[in-house]
Amino acid sequence: MRLLLKSLTVILISMCVVQMSHAHRFYASFTQIDLRDGKQTIEIVHRLFTHDVEDFLRSKLGNSSSLSDEEIEPIVKAFVEGSFALFDRQGNRLPLTWVGMEYETDNVHIYQEAPLPSEPSELNIINRLFMALFDDQKNTVNVEWNEQIRTRIFVKDNEQQKVNFSGTD
Repeated sequence: MRLLLKSLTVILISMCVVQMSHAHRFYASFTQIDLRDGKQTIEIVHRLFTHDVEDFLRSKLGNSSSLSDEEIEPIVKAFVEGSFALFDRQGNRLPLTWVGMEYETDNVHIYQEAPLPSEPSELNIINRLFMALFDDQKNTVNVEWNEQIRTRIFVKDNEQQKVNFSGTD
């Protein structure tokens, strides 16, 4: 009987812990930046959680559930273009071209491109995605060039960072 009671207690506590862990959301986005020498382009893919995009749209528009994809895309485009930027070694902002976006159940993928600078070994990145909405937002950016990867994590008050591929980083 004692063993049964202990087992039930352990099971109930485990269930409560699992429920509590699901109740706390974390706020994150993931961006992959690929520097393509052969194509002379920078390819950018942002992966945003659908619920964060929905929260952003609600904060901007109120109830956004009746909007079509065609109505949502320009709003999300303006948000991303105002929150994410790349700069070359000389401090010139790189022109990002909107390629499009795809929706999945849990994620929204956003695609952008830019011309590859003549000296791509250093980039400055600004990533403020969702930081005005969520205080504990963390945006992870991976930059890949010549089979080397540099990772940066952007948080509030640390929204601009440099990636350097020459020497140590």
